[in-house]
Amino acid sequence: MASGKHSAPAFLRWLEFPFRVKNINTHISLEEATGHAMDVSARGPINQTGSFVGSAMMRLAAAQAGGRNKSVYGIEASSILAVGSLIVGIAAGITMPLVGAIVDHTDHRKAMGSVSALIVVLSVGLQVMLSAETWFACFIFEVIGGYALIMHQVCTMAYLPDLTHDYTEMAHYTSRFMMNQYLVQGAYTSMVIAISFSPLGLSNLSTARLAAGLSCAIGVIFFGYAWIFLFRKRPRLRVLAPGANLYTTGFKQLLDTSRFVFKNYKALKWFMIALLFSPEAGAGVVLAIAVTFLTFFVKMDVKEIAVVSLLMLFSNIPGAYISRKMCRWINPLNSFRLAELMFATVNALIAGTVTGATDKDKSLVYFYAALVGVAFGWMFPSQRTLAVALIPKGQETEIMGLISFFGQIVGWLPVFVFTVMNENGVSMRWGLASLSFFLVVSFFFTLFCGKFEDAVALVEHTSDEYLDNFKRKSGVLELNSFAEEGEEKEKPRGTDQANDSD
Repeated sequence: MASGKHSAPAFLRWLEFPFRVKNINTHISLEEATGHAMDVSARGPINQTGSFVGSAMMRLAAAQAGGRNKSVYGIEASSILAVGSLIVGIAAGITMPLVGAIVDHTDHRKAMGSVSALIVVLSVGLQVMLSAETWFACFIFEVIGGYALIMHQVCTMAYLPDLTHDYTEMAHYTSRFMMNQYLVQGAYTSMVIAISFSPLGLSNLSTARLAAGLSCAIGVIFFGYAWIFLFRKRPRLRVLAPGANLYTTGFKQLLDTSRFVFKNYKALKWFMIALLFSPEAGAGVVLAIAVTFLTFFVKMDVKEIAVVSLLMLFSNIPGAYISRKMCRWINPLNSFRLAELMFATVNALIAGTVTGATDKDKSLVYFYAALVGVAFGWMFPSQRTLAVALIPKGQETEIMGLISFFGQIVGWLPVFVFTVMNENGVSMRWGLASLSFFLVVSFFFTLFCGKFEDAVALVEHTSDEYLDNFKRKSGVLELNSFAEEGEEKEKPRGTDQANDSD
């Protein structure tokens, strides 16, 4: 894809048609926008697999340990999924500077995205061997896949600002991406549920295996197409200093960029601080806590949890639509704030009103699942749109990397609190309620961002100034060569896609 030409064979081209997203102003469909839509559509079923495999895995662990409160490998069986998410979160926080440095200081961004996608689908596919004898091996694969998925998101986030600098256009893109993800994820979950409730009469374990195999197949198709034919190879953004290495450079870059942002961009600073406490969509934190709560507190089986997931997924679609409208009507900052409050409120209601494993409690869970789905579908597109709106132009990739870092560095904290409470015999209701506390704290910090319009005006005012200073510091000739190369690639991309759309 170095040439920038659309090189998918004609007999495969049909596969991307449902995922093409046109710019609302130019009406051109960029191939990387299509790539994003296919990428998130692959991630949806893979994320969803965690609810099937995770619940079955914890049941197998509890059976081996002799009870949910008994220890296996030094961990309470009911904490297995939460501990896995905790390991993933800490590992991601430690290594993310290195991944960011590879994205910025090498031309391996596409390679990183492709390899991380491959590791994800392999890790999920290997979970089809889940059994009483192999559950711990599958737990290891779950951790590896979860980590690779976060690293993959860092790579794809670096591509996101290339689509547009206009936040209204970005709101359109992100909401459409989420709708694509939720539709594919919903179709996938519906298929698993339909087969599991069919005359075949699949057990919880067989349902989990089916889910893993099917999501692996979807990931191979969508990830494969997107990263082979749609995402482009990118030149390095900057050169390593003499004697420096990627790891130390990654930390130094994060530190320097953080100082620059905290000094010059008030709204962006407080937004990133808020992200420290707002659960990231793909980190698995909310999923790990929710599946544990539903499995052991509400005593739902894998099929019942799948129905909860399906209700959430189809509610995500109106949530994404609400996000797009709210980003226009009340701006992305206020949209993000309201979505966080809604999520915190519904989560608190679940913790306060679902008191056990009765039929009434299960009915309440189904009702709340739809509300949580709307909040999820509303919150995360608003968050992405807000991030792009607050980033000064010319610094998109490095600051998007910083935003990803802030979203992950202590993203493990909610699941850590949940695990500590569970290991000490505190009711899971209180562990679940702790999510609302983190969301409210995140909302509180967004109040220091100031007016959205002032933040956007500041970004517009300083973007050109930054670009001029950056050119003087980094060398005009080198940057010009990259700029010319980017212009040559960008021009045919829109033209080719316009012709393809026609």
